[in-house]
Amino acid sequence: MTRKEIIKRYAKKCINDEIPSCVKHKWACERALKDFQREANDPYYPYFWDEAAAELIVSWFKNLRHSKGELAGQTINLTEWQQFHLCQLYGWKRKKDGRRRFKKMFIEVARKNAKSQELAAICLMEISYTSTKNNEVAEAYTAGVKRDQSRIVFNEAALMLKGSKLRPKFKITKSRIEHIKTGSFIRPLSKDDGRNGSGDGTNPSCLVVDEYHAHMTSDFVDLSIGSNTKEPILCVITTAGTNFGPCFREYEFCGNVLNPDVDIEDEEYLIDICEQDKEEVDDPRLLKDEKRWIKSNPIRATYPEGIEKIRTTYEKALKVPEDMPMCLTKNFDIWVQAKAGAYMDMSKWKRCEVKELPVDIRGLQCVIGVDMSAKIDLTSVCFVIPYQDENEQDEEGAPVTKYIILQHSFIPNRDILRAKEITDKFPYTASEMKGELSVTDSEIVNQKKIMLWALDKANELGLEIYGWACDPWNSAYFMTELSERKHNVFDVSQTYGGLSEATKAFREEVYQKHVLYQPDSLLNFCMRNAVEKSSDGKIMIDKDRKTRRIDIIDAIINAFKIARYIKQDAYTRQRANAALDAWMKTLDAL
Repeated sequence: MTRKEIIKRYAKKCINDEIPSCVKHKWACERALKDFQREANDPYYPYFWDEAAAELIVSWFKNLRHSKGELAGQTINLTEWQQFHLCQLYGWKRKKDGRRRFKKMFIEVARKNAKSQELAAICLMEISYTSTKNNEVAEAYTAGVKRDQSRIVFNEAALMLKGSKLRPKFKITKSRIEHIKTGSFIRPLSKDDGRNGSGDGTNPSCLVVDEYHAHMTSDFVDLSIGSNTKEPILCVITTAGTNFGPCFREYEFCGNVLNPDVDIEDEEYLIDICEQDKEEVDDPRLLKDEKRWIKSNPIRATYPEGIEKIRTTYEKALKVPEDMPMCLTKNFDIWVQAKAGAYMDMSKWKRCEVKELPVDIRGLQCVIGVDMSAKIDLTSVCFVIPYQDENEQDEEGAPVTKYIILQHSFIPNRDILRAKEITDKFPYTASEMKGELSVTDSEIVNQKKIMLWALDKANELGLEIYGWACDPWNSAYFMTELSERKHNVFDVSQTYGGLSEATKAFREEVYQKHVLYQPDSLLNFCMRNAVEKSSDGKIMIDKDRKTRRIDIIDAIINAFKIARYIKQDAYTRQRANAALDAWMKTLDAL
């Protein structure tokens, strides 16, 4: 059986729960099967499967030795789960140059599932085979939050060579493992190497980041950006944690890449997340089911000793509640201490997406919602357009009111745009090319330019502006100027009392499929980021995480608060006027 066949068989088992698997791992499996299907059926698919390269990484591990435990000194035979992602990492190649497809790999899994072993073997592979193949000196770095952490993978690489026939090919010192033939090497980094760009002198062809959840910054990950080697690879393998910093943001981004209901793609990012599902987190009775533990422990939960150690830790945590957060993160790969849950069910939001609007919006009333940013941040303008759908009736037989959402966002200049692409993990440049975003070419947010754009857009679309709904923060000029132009301007208080009703009502309309929007990656990005916080039964959107954009959603809710009370006769009036025009033209013809 080929490695491709093994991966496909394994993926199908996971999807069908023959091997219990979490939702995100199933998505990873579906993605793998889709890639194989595209390769077989699409002649323009830019990648091809190299079976020999996939087989090579399996053989490579067989040349190395387990360093500890009951298997110490024995040959390493990769499990099906390890083959699933490692064979993809090395097996997929680009048609244009034959080089490796994946430039990044993110694996999240519970502890004691051979993470360090994998990273160490990849480092050894890159400084020997890959460097020889590419005829270049490869620099491989291991990065932990502290020097001791950085040395875990480094030391593992040295230990794996013990008793291996590969050992004579390497020179091992306290701080360096060198491949003798090429001069390529592995070196552990200290925290100062990533701080303030002090590691910029490195040129990593391979950078491995161990236990990324413990890192307070993305400094080490950023070292890989701009590497000029032929086949650079960034490998992040981590467990969940309690620090909702750069790793958590990466985890969320990766989950969205895998999610088929979210329109984010990254064809050169290999991702696999193995965690307990939400229902198991919410229901302790389900979490006690040991058969489910393989979801977050694809290796450890497959043998009795591993199960026993998880069981012991979990039972202790049940008796000592303060131990439970650590137990959940380390043993079940569950992020804990989140401030709030997701505001929107993205699968239900995705159902509201339409390629074309079902009605002619000319002549309809709209409310324009604005979320005016600070001086150098993202500003969003949203048109909420209510209309009556006469093809759908409510309980009283009246047409159902639905809402069309149109948005556009602004950012001051390209320097800020590029900086936000790194911090927000979103391709703003691509969003601009799709017409979702404009760069105002100013040092700070140009409120007048944004106002004039919105007025022109409303005129272009033939919309009647009922009013503007604004957060007064940072919007004094904007609101004053509109008032002087005789526009209705509504001051929307950004409090629980001011927003709760509208925030709940908008979500209800989405869940009833009464909201429509056209494909918009920036809009979807902000909706995914929106989480709710509550107080005394009231809710509002949480926006305290600076690098998680929700500006568009704030603008939508501002506008929706006003738009939901508009008398919905505009579309009917428009159709009547159109009929009258047609009748008059008929009379003229007579």
